[in-house]
Amino acid sequence: MEEKGLKPGSNEWNTVLIACSKASETSAAVQIFRRMVENGVKPTIISYGALLSALEKGKLYDEAIRVWDHMLKVGVKPNVYNYTIMASIYTAQGNFSRVDAIIKEMVTSGIEITTVTYNAIISSSARNGMSSAAYEWFHRMKVQNIDPDEVTYQMLIEALANDGKPRLAYELYLRAQNEGLVLALKAYDAILKSAKTHGATIDVGEVNHLIERNFIGSGFAAPRLVTV
Repeated sequence: MEEKGLKPGSNEWNTVLIACSKASETSAAVQIFRRMVENGVKPTIISYGALLSALEKGKLYDEAIRVWDHMLKVGVKPNVYNYTIMASIYTAQGNFSRVDAIIKEMVTSGIEITTVTYNAIISSSARNGMSSAAYEWFHRMKVQNIDPDEVTYQMLIEALANDGKPRLAYELYLRAQNEGLVLALKAYDAILKSAKTHGATIDVGEVNHLIERNFIGSGFAAPRLVTV
């Protein structure tokens, strides 16, 4: 476009930024954002969201926070997507006081907090070896009457199982089945592996019935963990 003498607008720049972010091309996203500004195009909320997402994927958390602070300083109002990214970033840093502040800001701004935001916090906790924090945010999610989905349970079960808590992971597996949710076999396998590693025995039980009830077949047996 520039070669033809046409000046790209924010929509064109944002399209490239989003593509870089989705491809986890953090350096490219930063360069595109800088070129956008250098060409006199004012970044929009979409521009900042794409850049923040790219920085998170690149684990450049401090840089993301600087971008966030600048965004607020120049008067760009965050949306649920921006808030969710920042909640995930602060979680990765273990800065849960800032996560709480983000949630409160969302409420004050009239932005509905959904399963997606809580999933981002739980996912970030799980990825960074904080299964207890992930479980705490799951509990807070339930207290706020926000329904967990398959993604929520999948992430949390795997995090707990990998952290040596197969019984708790299994309880959540049962709960998900009782709620009619269909989980990937990866969660089931994580429980089995954790149970074996940490000295638990298994027995075919109620999960098979729940699986059949949820119409995903009875092709595999799910465990009932028993202390030995």
